[in-house]
Amino acid sequence: MASLEQVEIRKYHNELVHDVRHLMQKYGRIMGWEVPELDEAEASRLILQALKDALADVEREQ
Repeated sequence: MASLEQVEIRKYHNELVHDVRHLMQKYGRIMGWEVPELDEAEASRLILQALKDALADVEREQ
């Protein structure tokens, strides 16, 4: 049986996905302003890796 915390966090899944997509778009736009010949696929890969690294940093702090 799922704990109350597990049930509650499942409710936030779609919102978390939305927030991550928003961060991807935000930093994609910023990179587009800074890098004239932006490779969007590479930029997305780098942004996603930066988000993963940031999550790992936060996880280590817990």
